[in-house]
Amino acid sequence: MDNPLLQASHIPVDYPSITLENMASAFDHVLREHELGIERIIEKQHALPTWDDLVLAIDGLDAQLLAVLYAVLPLVGKGAQWAQSFGNYYGKTVARFDQKFTNSRLLALYERLASTANGVNLDASKRATLRWHLAKFAASGALLSEKDKAHLLALQAQIVTLRGQFLGNLTRPGLLIDNEAELLGLRQKLRDQLAARARQEGKQGWLIDCESAVTESVLRHSKHRPLREKVCRAYHLRGVSADAQMDNGNLLQQLAELLDEKAHLLGHANHLELSLQSKSAGSASQVREFLHALALAVRPAMAKWRAQLEQLAVEQGLPSVEPWDVDALQEATGQAHDDETFREHFPLSVVVTALKNLAQQLFALELRPTHLPTWDESVQTFEVWQDHALIGCLYLDAAGHTGKQPDAVYTNYVRNRRVDAEGIYQAAVVVVTTDIPMPLAGAEPLLDHLSLRKLYHEFGHALHHLLVRTGTHVMSNVTELGTDGVELFGKLFERWIWDASYLASIAAPRQDGLDLSRAEAERYLGALRQANLGETGRLLSLALFDLDVHSTPLDGRSIRQRLADARERCGYWPLADFERPAHAFDYLATGYDAGFYAYLWSDVHAFDLFSRFEANGLLDRATGKALQEALFEPGASRPLKEGLEVFLQRSPNQDAYLRWNGLA
Repeated sequence: MDNPLLQASHIPVDYPSITLENMASAFDHVLREHELGIERIIEKQHALPTWDDLVLAIDGLDAQLLAVLYAVLPLVGKGAQWAQSFGNYYGKTVARFDQKFTNSRLLALYERLASTANGVNLDASKRATLRWHLAKFAASGALLSEKDKAHLLALQAQIVTLRGQFLGNLTRPGLLIDNEAELLGLRQKLRDQLAARARQEGKQGWLIDCESAVTESVLRHSKHRPLREKVCRAYHLRGVSADAQMDNGNLLQQLAELLDEKAHLLGHANHLELSLQSKSAGSASQVREFLHALALAVRPAMAKWRAQLEQLAVEQGLPSVEPWDVDALQEATGQAHDDETFREHFPLSVVVTALKNLAQQLFALELRPTHLPTWDESVQTFEVWQDHALIGCLYLDAAGHTGKQPDAVYTNYVRNRRVDAEGIYQAAVVVVTTDIPMPLAGAEPLLDHLSLRKLYHEFGHALHHLLVRTGTHVMSNVTELGTDGVELFGKLFERWIWDASYLASIAAPRQDGLDLSRAEAERYLGALRQANLGETGRLLSLALFDLDVHSTPLDGRSIRQRLADARERCGYWPLADFERPAHAFDYLATGYDAGFYAYLWSDVHAFDLFSRFEANGLLDRATGKALQEALFEPGASRPLKEGLEVFLQRSPNQDAYLRWNGLA
């Protein structure tokens, strides 16, 4: 077939030739092939199911369907029609997998294979794959009555629809500023970027988009308090509407209730318990204990931090500390950090070289630049080699560009490593997307520390995906470790750019020829660490809220009351009257529902893993190899906790995290 989305896995997708029409025809084809293919397999395997003709055959169908889904993901920003079409087919894909995993005839084949001599004598990896399938079928409702299965599928369809509505409601027009006096305190480079955004929209002035990076920059640097207030209020209006059907607070409550109903149908007390079945942190009580203990440790430090900012507000003559003052006050406490000077040391080309070197030194990976068709000319592409073998392909979409969604930071696992029934190796394909601000014409993107953290985080996900050594699509699917297991490796690779010596070693000289010294890097990172406490409190409050709303959604408390309770527990700022953080809490509509704790859990464990590199050397090849063998190569075939203990040679602990954050 000549459809660019339906080529063999070794043929790169020809992105410039993709149209709405052939995207739709590709989806229609793979959805139909998946459904009909499974029916054929059930009929042919009924008498004697085998590994190749059951497990690997369905593995291939799954891989083909998901390859189309994830290949087109970078195109959703091309316009409303593209986003709508993708959303429609995403819903159909979710429904297709729901139907697959509630198919009792298919479950019977996996059960028969697992119990026969053929299945019992399979190697450990294949037996683990069969166990995964049996657990997945049970958790998905394959053992329910036909009536309950229909109810489950209807619930899931409603959930997918509401999630799409929630995300669609987040788009808001930016703020157009026509008086330059309001820009007091903003660096000229930021002003130029805001002016360029206004011109792109055919307007005069300065356009401040309602997205996180530019909002944070304005709130940090603006010396015009009314502008900070306008920007802050606009940002917190995302997802807020007087129309109950368009208000994300109402949608979030409906989603929580539907998820709760689904959990009950599947035999669980609530959605949190169901969600944790497919994650790595343990039981609901263990996760709750983890967050509550962390809140107890954070609360005194948060009280001290708030008191410092309140005292500074008094000294500056402010009547109170409002949400739009916090970042600006931190700038004035000595917790400021000169992002403009810092980012001059980190042009994107220098950072990409550092990432390539890190992969080479730790894992003997070679990232060879190659020219592949992409969705934008700024996207970089690499072949990934190890031990003289091509193991995968990496697309790096690092900076903003036309058609890219705001705040787009994610890793997209297009194809998983696998070996098909004919013994042919299928290489991994991964896309790393980050939101480095779009440079002005002719300039190279420059990275501040936040952009570095995001890029190293997503690169950690990509390395995890590329270094899996299992043989099936499903066991190479790192997302089966759960949000906590996946985020661990992103958080781990952030640790490198928190190390002053490493940071100084990869920095380029500024335009004036000055290098970034280790002492300067240490001072810069020290200021960031002080300011980081507020972010820890914010994340912790959202994680507590997430657990709460997905444990007891019907206890009568409002979304706002739950947020207030969560903030009080960890000592974070009380909610201002206009703040609606839950309304824009998009993680709860993108797979992190009852799982947002993952960012804190993974951060704690990342510090623990990194302590071995600190002891042996940040670029120590032997430690990198041990990490690969213990935690990367098994993919989803082994519980993450086992791999942690193998690598650490002990049980994990929180000591390194607490020490670094001054909470010990």
